[in-house]
Amino acid sequence: MRPLAPLGFVAVLFVCVSAQAEEQPSDVFPLRNHNPFLQIFGLPAFQTAVLVNQGVTEFGFSYDIANDADDADRLGERLVIDAESQVLNISARRRIGERFEFGIDVPYVRHSEGFLDSVIYDFHNAVGLPNSNRHGLADQYRLFFERQGEVLFDTNVPTSGLGDIQISAALKLGKATLRGAVKAPTGDPDKLTGSGAADLSLGIYGGGRTELLDRDLSYSGFIGALLLGDGDIMPGLQRSAVPYGGAALRWHATPRIALATQLSMQGSYFDANLDELGGNTFQLAFGADFRLQRTLVRFAIVEDVAGAAAPDFALHLSFRSFGD
Repeated sequence: MRPLAPLGFVAVLFVCVSAQAEEQPSDVFPLRNHNPFLQIFGLPAFQTAVLVNQGVTEFGFSYDIANDADDADRLGERLVIDAESQVLNISARRRIGERFEFGIDVPYVRHSEGFLDSVIYDFHNAVGLPNSNRHGLADQYRLFFERQGEVLFDTNVPTSGLGDIQISAALKLGKATLRGAVKAPTGDPDKLTGSGAADLSLGIYGGGRTELLDRDLSYSGFIGALLLGDGDIMPGLQRSAVPYGGAALRWHATPRIALATQLSMQGSYFDANLDELGGNTFQLAFGADFRLQRTLVRFAIVEDVAGAAAPDFALHLSFRSFGD
């Protein structure tokens, strides 16, 4: 399954087009795919069509911890991903006039053996999810890829450092919003904190609002494409363009608490036979947010529901300041 399923993108596009109803005061978990080999690229965080409030600079802080345990040996390729990636991201957004928004995201990335292996094993057992790749010693670090007998990547040394900074802009187009971003190569490819190249993303976002049990239910969706520069990580296998999309629902259970779920989708980044590296990704997140005066606190659990090129478990915690 190389390109994303066409019906999946049609569904996302339908959500975007249905945004003609009204603009929603929506919010989402700013999630990305933190597979160690894929998070180096410029996929933008999950966003909505709504711009930040005028006259206010909104700041965000997020912490993601993603645990991966994959071991595949078939089709002439061998892959080992046994790692835990932690990403701290500081973001800022500013609206200029009625239609424009500009922003910046500055990440700090760490790859190591981590500490969540046993916790995830027990969680998967409790909810009936498979643990087929979680065997052997827990909390180890190894990233390895071999193709046709040639080792293309191999490390067992934990690393950390500044990631690739993203500069973003948004343009309001009626009820929809066009969002674009440029990722600068500020990270270090040798540490897997960056790809070594600039990437460009462009997507169309929309959404709306209805009611469920007399409470607001906001929905949003988007579709876009990520153009990859000539990176330094396995450049012979890297693709030049990746489609992406997503959809989200957020139910306002109380004036301060909302429950949310999101589905993120991306195409393949590498021309590899193993789906664990070259396949599509489908990630499902579910969680809640809590409003404290002018701060929104968000927490989510993320699972890979289809495809194998995403971490099989991740946790997300973020804070966002906003004006009235």
